[in-house]
Amino acid sequence: MWMVLMIELIVGTVPENPPIRLLSMPLASCLYVFGVILLTIDVTRLLGLPAPLKISSQTPGTTPFPAIYFIIEDVVAVDGYGGTEFRSRLMQRYEASEIFRAMLRVMSVFWWMGALSAAVLTTVLVFTLPKDAAFVVGWTVPFVWAGIWACATLVYVRRMLRVELSVWKGDSSVEAKTAA
Repeated sequence: MWMVLMIELIVGTVPENPPIRLLSMPLASCLYVFGVILLTIDVTRLLGLPAPLKISSQTPGTTPFPAIYFIIEDVVAVDGYGGTEFRSRLMQRYEASEIFRAMLRVMSVFWWMGALSAAVLTTVLVFTLPKDAAFVVGWTVPFVWAGIWACATLVYVRRMLRVELSVWKGDSSVEAKTAA
C-alpha cells in the first residue's frame, strides 16, 4: 500500500507542472488496496479455501477468519501492546461466541464494501471535478468516509456486545431477536 502511495506522490511531484489529478489519488489508492485485501480474505473464507500464507497469527492452510479479525488482532496486539496474551484471548472469544463471530463477519463486509465504495466515489469525483476541487476532494473524502465508518462501527459493535452479554447472562429473548 505504501509503495502505491509513494509512487503516485513521487511521479506526481517530478514534473514542473504536476498532474493534480494524480496527486489527488493516493488516499483513494490506499482504499482500493485496503478494500481488495479485505475482500480477498473474505472471499477465501466464504469459499472455504485454505489461506495460502500466514495471515497475522493464523497459519497457512487454515480457513481464514473474517478479514477484520486480523486488523483487530494486529492493531491491539502490536500497536496497543496487547501482545500474545491479547491474541490468545481474542481467539478464545472468537471460538466461544457465535454473536462475536457474526459481528466480525458483518464488520468485514461493512469495511471492504465501504473502502471500495469510497475509493470509487473519490476516483469519479477526482476525474470529473475541476482540478482544484479534485485535489481537495481526493484528500478529504477518504478521511470523511473513515470518520463516518469508525463512528458507525462503534455504534454497531457496542450494540452487538450488549446483545452478546445478554445472551451470556441467559436472556433468551435477546437471542431470539438476534436470530431473526
